[in-house]
Order: sequence, then structure tokens, then C-alpha cells
Amino acid sequence: MPPMTTSPKPNPYFALPHAPAETLDIAGATYRIDTVFKHDFWAAACLYVTDDPAAEFSKIVVKFGRAHRWKLVPLRWLGRWMIGHECRIYEKLDGLAPAIPAYLGRLDAVSFAMEYVDANPLDHCDTPPEGFFDRLVALFQAVHGRKVAYVDSNKRSNILVRPSGEPCLIDFQISQRRTILNWWFLRYLQRKDIYHALKHKRRMAPDELREDEIAASQRSGLLHKIHAKVSKGYRAIRRKFLRKKYQSGNLDSPTADLETHHQPEKESWRD
Repeated sequence: MPPMTTSPKPNPYFALPHAPAETLDIAGATYRIDTVFKHDFWAAACLYVTDDPAAEFSKIVVKFGRAHRWKLVPLRWLGRWMIGHECRIYEKLDGLAPAIPAYLGRLDAVSFAMEYVDANPLDHCDTPPEGFFDRLVALFQAVHGRKVAYVDSNKRSNILVRPSGEPCLIDFQISQRRTILNWWFLRYLQRKDIYHALKHKRRMAPDELREDEIAASQRSGLLHKIHAKVSKGYRAIRRKFLRKKYQSGNLDSPTADLETHHQPEKESWRD
């Protein structure tokens, strides 16, 4: 397991008890930590950089899964399972680069590395390039062709816009792959991927929405509506709880000094 720096009091509300290692040796190069993109209960996504000219990638992202207990409950097994699940998704999508970041392999049981993608999240783009959403739908169809559902397509921050105007997907933590038991539900989740892509298109590029896409971008379905209602209530309760913890000083992230960018989810309870 990559070593971690010491901290006097691990916080159980975060995946890592301490800040990640300052340096990591990966694929023959030494990388140093630069930024923590996201650190929550489940995982931490960290940017590592290197000056080694022989390195294939000058920047990589290392994702660390849950590595310590919650109160008295051991949860490293959960972090190991979640990281293993996401790694298997990346393996299923091998060959779809540059639309999917290159998977660089597991570092240990609860962490893996991937290519860093220098692109803007869709939620940072007022006007995506012309034809972007058609290319996004085609990308989802390619993912579905690998018997995978992305699932998180409602979240614009996980859809990247490359400088070339091409889409790229990141964060496959809750994505699903087909099994004997879930093939019917997987098809539903794949339809939701397309629905969300067309919904984003209707809201962000309405002039490009074709006649046959209008109804599809509005057809959410009963199950979706039930899920949206339940999840909205859950998020409201969760944010209220986290805001109270934050205001009482009990929600200090062990990587706060490295989290220099805007994180909409955290801002919702830091206000």
C-alpha cells in the first residue's frame, strides 16, 4: 500500500485517514502529489505530476478507495471492492481512448492510476462546441457496446470537453457492467445514459436538438421520477447533516490544503 503522511486525528467522514503519499513510483517514474480533486467518504482522487522526460504521462490521477474504519467498523474491504469494481470497468472499456482515460493499473488493493485528462468539465462550459452532444451520444453507445452502463451521466462534472471538442468520461465508480442477474436492468441504465445526454443537449444546445430527440430528452419514466424524488430528499438530509458537522468543526478534510479547486458538492454544505 502507498505510504501516507501522518496526521494526529483521522477523520472518519473521509476515505483516507491521512493525506496520501507525497511521492509515488509508478511505471518507472517518480510522481509527486499536486492537487486533490475530490475527497469524500468513499474515495479520494489525486493529481500526481512528474518532470521525468521518459515518463509516458507527465500527469496522472491516482484514486484511493476507502482505507480506514468508520468509528469501530472496518471498511477497508469496501474500499477494496469499490476500487476493484472500477478497475474492471476500465478494463472493459480498454481501447476507447481518448474518450476514456488510459487505465494504468492498480497500485495496491485500494488504489489505482489512470491518465490525467486536460479538459474542462461540462458544467464549466456555457456553450459546448457544435456537435458535442451528438459525439457524446455516440460515446455512450460505444460504452454500451462493451456491455457497460455509465450511470452517472446526470452529473455534468464527470463529462469532460477536450480542447478538440471531443467528449471524455471520467469516474466510473457507480458504473455497471452486465452480469447474468442484471442484464435487464443494465438496458434500463443505458437508456438513462442517452436520456441524460439529450437532456443536457436540450438545456445547453437547444438549437441543435433534432425533432426526434425532443421527446426522448423529456421522457424520464416512472422509475426515474421515483428515484429523483427519493434522492432529492436524501441529498437534502445529507447536506444538512454535513453542514452541521462542518460548522461544529468536525468535518475537516485531511487533504484540505491540497483541495484548491471548486467542488460544488462540498460548497453546498460549506455555505
